[in-house]
Amino acid sequence: MKALLFIAALLASFTPLAMHTAQADSARITLAPGITLHLGDRDHHGRYWDGGHWRDGRYWRNHYRYNEGRWWRHEQWRRHQEMRRQHEWERERRWHQRERKREWHHHERERHHHRGHHH
Repeated sequence: MKALLFIAALLASFTPLAMHTAQADSARITLAPGITLHLGDRDHHGRYWDGGHWRDGRYWRNHYRYNEGRWWRHEQWRRHQEMRRQHEWERERRWHQRERKREWHHHERERHHHRGHHH
């Protein structure tokens, strides 16, 4: 396994295509058939793979966090959280809209109903 990671690291440093692919904000990079590195994989020095370089533990902790079963760059996690908040806010807004519409229809029916009885 260590030999594979070493080969993968070498390939990554010499393969422009691999480097290009690594910039794609992906959690996984295939360097060669059967050789796949995942964000957060560690080499025999204990450094973490970030999709483009091997990073030491301090750099890794400062820039990445593990959440929802995968590694995220801090700003990527913030974007993910922000998108989720937007989505939840939007869903809630639509729900309130539907509720208001439902109450309005109910209110209208009540008004028509009462108006019919008071001639």
